Amino acid sequence: MEHALEVILHECKPERVILYAEKRTLTTDQLKSVSFCIIMPECEDKNALMQRLYLAIESDVPVNLTLYTHDEWAALQHDPSSYAAWIGRRGRVIYESTP
Repeated sequence: MEHALEVILHECKPERVILYAEKRTLTTDQLKSVSFCIIMPECEDKNALMQRLYLAIESDVPVNLTLYTHDEWAALQHDPSSYAAWIGRRGRVIYESTP
């Protein structure tokens, strides 16, 4: 998980990264998958950035990424039924840029 965060921070300059899902085995507590939400100040080509991130992250477990721009994230936080609002309620901020 730490390696994936390092890659995300190296490949782009997010304003925030939220860990919103960690699946583990019941018997051994071994990590099975991890999900991150990346909030960018702005992003002209989200598909290209997502492709670059997925190619750069090397992991023994599946890594899921969700990407929002600052404006998208802010607007969706006002809709409690949105996926972004759910991530905001459930997730844990693991990185936040300093102004």
